[in-house]
Amino acid sequence: MTAATPTHVDGKPLIRPTAGQARFAFTILFLINVLNYADRYVLPAILPKMRADLGLTPIQQGLLGSSFLFVYALATLPLGVWADRSIRKNIVALCVGIWSVATVLAGFTRNFLQLFSVRTVLGIGEAGYGPASLSLLGDFFSRAKRGRIFSYWSAGTLLGAAFGFTVGGFIADALGWRYAFFVVGIPGLIAAFLAWRMLEPKRGSFDREKGSTREADTPHESIGKDFWGSVKKLRRVPTYLTLVGALVFSFFTVGGTSFWLPSYFVDTFQLSVSSAGAISGAVLVSSGLFGTVVGGWLADFAQRRRPEGRLFIAMLGFLLGAPLVFIALLIHSLPLFIAVFVIAAITLNFCIGPLNAVIQDVIIPEVRATAIGLALLLAHLLGDAAAPFVIGAISDRFPLGLALITTAPTSLFLAGIVCLLGLRTVARDMHRMQEQMSG
Repeated sequence: MTAATPTHVDGKPLIRPTAGQARFAFTILFLINVLNYADRYVLPAILPKMRADLGLTPIQQGLLGSSFLFVYALATLPLGVWADRSIRKNIVALCVGIWSVATVLAGFTRNFLQLFSVRTVLGIGEAGYGPASLSLLGDFFSRAKRGRIFSYWSAGTLLGAAFGFTVGGFIADALGWRYAFFVVGIPGLIAAFLAWRMLEPKRGSFDREKGSTREADTPHESIGKDFWGSVKKLRRVPTYLTLVGALVFSFFTVGGTSFWLPSYFVDTFQLSVSSAGAISGAVLVSSGLFGTVVGGWLADFAQRRRPEGRLFIAMLGFLLGAPLVFIALLIHSLPLFIAVFVIAAITLNFCIGPLNAVIQDVIIPEVRATAIGLALLLAHLLGDAAAPFVIGAISDRFPLGLALITTAPTSLFLAGIVCLLGLRTVARDMHRMQEQMSG
């Protein structure tokens, strides 16, 4: 790779990554994101096999999903703060290695307690990847490209989920559920080495504008020393608070429905584990890829015309998705269910890239990883960490379909309302961030 490209702010050199370095980093982070979600979603794909083999109740099944996400949520914030103070690419490499080993070990478990334990370790490994990688991408690409870049990166979550669902289901039917963990876990060790070989870009390298009196290498150690001071700064950004609320409700919907979708296919439509996994993966990848990519382009298009454009697109996706999910879960014809659910998932995935981009737009670079870590802590803890257990507890007394229909549409509607409230503040907070950067 060629050397990084120097530019100047008030006559001072500021090193920016080259296009080749940015492409290499994006490729590695994208592939890791695919593996991240493959490791995560292989469990729900093989859950019908595991519940028969290990005698798991609906509540225990939900706990397996919630345990991983609960630890993931708790570990995300401190690892996000660490990412603000340390070398982010090394954090990514370490965390990928940890979660890959945990995934492989899951294939050797013999009871609920053992499986529960290794899934919690998986949560620790995956927690460090999100804040560090998003912070890295924000420093590899300019503000004008971030909406698309974050949407493309987010598409990796859908490819990974589809891979985990599809491959997990087929391997579970052909070889047994234990081998599914081996297949998705081992490639992560190679990815960890590649992450270690990436460039570590300067923080804020694309956010320093001409006329700025602040240096590109502003120290970040103060974040860890005065964490609550950083939190107070974030609380003074109203748009950030609305983004956290939207993420909580959307994560609850995505986490709950994704975890229980293969089981819903097996229970409602009497499909085999491999067929349920393949359909779940196909639904996610076809709707999710289209929704995230189109959502990113729509968000950047709207952003060029209005400062609240990205948030508007996210709001639109939520408010369209809520009634569509409700209608889909009332349908008991498999082809019709798939058709309506795909449309609902497309609109829901409009939000993924834009919400991440808006965080970058309103938060100064020095605290972005902490801001992302705090947002993910709350979104996971109150959203998708709670969802599998809540839905499992409901389905312990009522049909799984009823548990889904009472939770998913409501959460999407609330996410849309929160985004609607945020439209009033996003332009002001973007302007304030630029003033802080040039002050």
